[in-house]
Amino acid sequence: MKNPSISLTPAKCELLDNILNEFDEEVYIKSDRVLKIFRGNGSLASDYLDFLVQMNLVILVGQVDGIFLPAMVGKQAGVDMFISEGGFKRRYALKKLEEDTGKSVFDLQNENLDLKEKTLKQDQLLKSLEESITQQGKNILNMWLIRMLCFFAGILITYAYFKLFGEL
Repeated sequence: MKNPSISLTPAKCELLDNILNEFDEEVYIKSDRVLKIFRGNGSLASDYLDFLVQMNLVILVGQVDGIFLPAMVGKQAGVDMFISEGGFKRRYALKKLEEDTGKSVFDLQNENLDLKEKTLKQDQLLKSLEESITQQGKNILNMWLIRMLCFFAGILITYAYFKLFGEL
């Protein structure tokens, strides 16, 4: 077999993940199932399997010279964890994110935590400001009501004064 030097793309990552997902709960699968993923292209399937062998994710059982695919493909320990963590597609997306942002995933996670803390503090500040404004509004309303009460009391007292002492 030739040395598989696969330049990963999202589509290639999906094919690699599809091969690993084909195992499901099985430890070994027939290579026909892998061939089905590649629509019968044995050469391409062989290149992808060789890449997975280099990554220590699968082993080839029953390899015969002159035939592209082995009789069976076995999964190595750790494949289930690799797939449960997102497989090749997730690793490709994380690598792409690092390239696009110029920051590592760890740096982005720390930045995200910092932003969450800032958001929480801003939410708390906003809530306290809302409560303060509500309290100020209540105080203004109470003062207005007291002033109106005093105004009407003054009018009533003035009216009563002229009614009682105006006739004298």
